[in-house]
Amino acid sequence: MLSVLLLVALTSLPVEEGPLARERPYPEVLAELTARREELATRWRVRGVDRAAVRSEARTVVLQALTGQVLPAWHGTPWEFYGTTRTPRSGGIACGYLVSTVLEDAGFRVERVRMAQQPAEHIVKTLAPPRRTWRFRNRPVSEVVHRVTREGEGLYVVGLDYHVGFLWNDGSRVWMCHSSYLGTAEALCEDALTSPAMLSRYHVVGRLLEDGMLDAWLEGRALPTVTR
Repeated sequence: MLSVLLLVALTSLPVEEGPLARERPYPEVLAELTARREELATRWRVRGVDRAAVRSEARTVVLQALTGQVLPAWHGTPWEFYGTTRTPRSGGIACGYLVSTVLEDAGFRVERVRMAQQPAEHIVKTLAPPRRTWRFRNRPVSEVVHRVTREGEGLYVVGLDYHVGFLWNDGSRVWMCHSSYLGTAEALCEDALTSPAMLSRYHVVGRLLEDGMLDAWLEGRALPTVTR
C-alpha cells in the first residue's frame, strides 16, 4: 500500500517541459550546436546528396538553438552603450553586439566587432537578401508586426532609428529579442507589439536563415559586413 501511495505522489509532481525548463551551461549548448553543424556540413559535401533537405534540417537546428537556448542564455545581461562582453550575464552588451555575438556563437562567420558597429540598415543588409527585406517609414508598430506575422514563423532582424534586434515569430506571437536600453536596460525577449524599443520612425526588417545564409553556415564561409 505504501509503495502505491509513493508512486501516486511521484507521478503527481510537476514535470519540467520545454527547452528552458532546465538551463544548460552556455559552452555546452554551443559545443552541441558546433557538433550538429559539423555533422550536417559533412552530409552537405557528399556527392549527390539532397542539399535542399540538408539545408531544411539545418534551418530547423539553428532556429531551435537560437530561440530555445542561445538567446535565452543572454537574458538579464545588462545593456551598456559600449558593451562588448562575450559572456552572457557577465559585463554589459550593446544592441549591435548582441546580434553579432549571438550569430557568431551559433556558428556564423560574421565580423563580430565591425558588424556590431554599423548602422542598423547595414546590419540587415549583411544578413538578409533584398527580396526578403521590408522597410517601413512612419508606420505604426502594429503594421510591422503584422507583416512579420504574415511572412510566417522564423527569425528576423529589425533595424530602427537608433537600435537593432531580432524579431521572432513563434507561430502565435512576435517577440522582440534585443539588448534594451529602456526599462530594466538588459537583454530580453518581449512582446514586439508593446516593446517600447519598437517605437521608431523607421523600421527595416530582414528575414534570417534564408538559403544563402544557411549555405554559408554549412560551408564555413564568411558573411562580409555591408558598410554602405
